[in-house]
Amino acid sequence: MKNFKKILKNSFTMSCFAVAFLGIVIYVNHMTKNSIKKQKEKEKKNFIQQVVPYNIYSLYQEKKYLVDSELLGDSNKHNLWLLFHNKMPKIAIIESTAPDGYSGSIYILVAAYLNGKIIGVRVLSHKETPGIGDKIDISISDWITKFTNLIVKDDKDNRVLLKKYGGQIDQFTGATVTPQAVTNAIKRTVIFIKRIPLILSLNR
Repeated sequence: MKNFKKILKNSFTMSCFAVAFLGIVIYVNHMTKNSIKKQKEKEKKNFIQQVVPYNIYSLYQEKKYLVDSELLGDSNKHNLWLLFHNKMPKIAIIESTAPDGYSGSIYILVAAYLNGKIIGVRVLSHKETPGIGDKIDISISDWITKFTNLIVKDDKDNRVLLKKYGGQIDQFTGATVTPQAVTNAIKRTVIFIKRIPLILSLNR
């Protein structure tokens, strides 16, 4: 009986600690979620300004959408910002995914005119090998800027491919999978962007 009371007392004490700890976690999460959300939005805004220079961006009106397409690399909803001039969409900025990176999915942001001319691309996040595959990151090298001003005509257009496949994009020394995954994702994303006028007309 004495042991039973001791076990009961210890269980009650542990339960109190568990409830208190859970309460602290919920409280901290509640207090920080808005600031984390604001920080993520701030980071996203910073990336948008990197792919579309302000002197271009400031000429347009922005509208935000959520879209999904297999061309964007997965089945998730993706953020799409359309820039309008005289009520006509001219530029798309869209989050996309390269699902076949060397160490997993690579998340990118692509900006292009709706005629297929690329304005800018940035890698939002990745887990590629440091010192080899991480050259896709603008903080490591300027490789990602090689896509600026390239044009994708259609899915048979080979310009936005690695040079080893007949395209215009250099691969890295010691790495092929990572730049190939990013290059393919950018090409697919621009093809999606070129189809946006058709998508908008179907949604009216």
